[in-house]
Amino acid sequence: MKSLELLFSLLLMLSNVSFTPFSNEAYQEPYAWVAETHSIAHAFGGVDGTSMTNSLEAFLENYEKGQRVFEVDFLFSAEGTLVAAHDWSSFYDMTDLTPSVSETDAPSLAEFKKATIHGEYTPLTWEQIAWLMAFFPDMYVVTDTKYTTEPMITDAFSQIVDVAIDINPSILDRVIPQIYNNDMYNSIFELYPWQSVVYTLYGQTIEEFSYDSVLEFVKANEIKVVTTFPARSDLTFIQQVQELGCAVYMHTFNDTTQIEKYIDSHHIQGIYTDFLLPEDVDHLFD
Repeated sequence: MKSLELLFSLLLMLSNVSFTPFSNEAYQEPYAWVAETHSIAHAFGGVDGTSMTNSLEAFLENYEKGQRVFEVDFLFSAEGTLVAAHDWSSFYDMTDLTPSVSETDAPSLAEFKKATIHGEYTPLTWEQIAWLMAFFPDMYVVTDTKYTTEPMITDAFSQIVDVAIDINPSILDRVIPQIYNNDMYNSIFELYPWQSVVYTLYGQTIEEFSYDSVLEFVKANEIKVVTTFPARSDLTFIQQVQELGCAVYMHTFNDTTQIEKYIDSHHIQGIYTDFLLPEDVDHLFD
């Protein structure tokens, strides 16, 4: 398998890090991770005070410090390979790559792999992340694929499924797709019976978005997690989805004062964060 070299290189990187993984028993049922998770590491979490890298080093640092659920941004390389990056403009800014035409154009896969983020961090493909998930059986990935329309949705999740099946099919039980609209839910479930789904509210325009539509869809499909942000945090809506047994997460917070505010006012169950760790956050939800 062509991934053998990748496997050895990742093991070499991991050999210098000491881990104390906790039991995965609590994560066997759909959505069971929610009860154990008050903080989701945004873009693999911050590393050395730097956010949004989606890098190997960010994962290693935050896993070692107790994070187990990681939001990861995904885009296609120029050839259509799924890789971890928030957007190409910021990726070019963080690396020494020069876009061939426009800063919104994707680099080739070879260019992506050669790049170094901020001169020291390692960018990751989905295949490499899937190997990490195989090595760490209590690691969960919340996808932020950015793509909200077809055929990109199907292309991205087909690749997620196919790569994971090649490595270890059980990985897919720990992939948590974020959906941005109702149609996306239907598209991804044609590909795989996902254990958990997050309905996130940032992906729809003002014209597209409706609290009532989201509420109806969440109820009809028994979705158990909604992620929102302060500008879309209508209290009546939050209360209605919570009455359906749905957990509400908010993004992106790095200040515990803000978190406490929304725990008090909206009774949120968790947050996405760059720099806060479980030890910083969990006690706030007691």
